[in-house]
Amino acid sequence: MKRAGAVCPNCGSIKTPAKEKMMGQDTQDLICVDCDHTAWWSDFQPENQKAE
Repeated sequence: MKRAGAVCPNCGSIKTPAKEKMMGQDTQDLICVDCDHTAWWSDFQPENQKAE
């Protein structure tokens, strides 16, 4: 899971997203620190985002 260079697919924030944890275990989700958008880690990778 890469967090470096991540871009929020919702708001476009380039701040490093937080990891989501449930019951002490890491999930594969990341949480945007600006808009609280939660998504699969690969959705935060710029190469996986569609240009609009």
